[in-house]
Amino acid sequence: MSDDPIQDLAHAFRGGDSEAFVQLVEDLQDRFFRLAYRITHDHDAALDVTQDAFVKIHDRIDRWDGQSRFTSWAYRVVTNMAIDLLRKQKRETKAREARALEQPEVVEDRSEDSLVAEERAQLVEQVKAAIEALPPGQRAIVALRHYEGCTLKEISEIRGCALGTVKSTLHQAFRSLRRTLGSETLQRAGQVSA
Repeated sequence: MSDDPIQDLAHAFRGGDSEAFVQLVEDLQDRFFRLAYRITHDHDAALDVTQDAFVKIHDRIDRWDGQSRFTSWAYRVVTNMAIDLLRKQKRETKAREARALEQPEVVEDRSEDSLVAEERAQLVEQVKAAIEALPPGQRAIVALRHYEGCTLKEISEIRGCALGTVKSTLHQAFRSLRRTLGSETLQRAGQVSA
């Protein structure tokens, strides 16, 4: 038994315990959905990726070497499936993203609090739109690092690439965000959680 209950469940499932898989799904489904949603920016697509990832993990548990962290391998399955979905459905996804970004008309209330709230909401939307405009691979690494709290080493394991590649991709993503948003906007965004 290890200190990681997920790792223990994965080993149990790999050994034939089907109840362990049920528990893995219960324990990981929210994390998988959040990650898939951060990459696809589409609720239905994220649900599909999450479900398909669990099916793939179930069917291919023998491909996990049992030595590495199970969550790293599983996150890799989720991120790859989300990126593949984006590649296959690029046109449909762009249309869904455009619909998701549409906001209903807001009645203007010019009190100081509403102006601050409105500026904050606009800032959050600018940052979200800029992140959505990143290529899928960069978006996945930004999501893993800043929304899921993964270390650079964990991201390299999840994405199956060198640590230097993760650092470079993250740097490229932030250079693109700086170019799109400007340094001042990014600094202000750091004070507001997107």
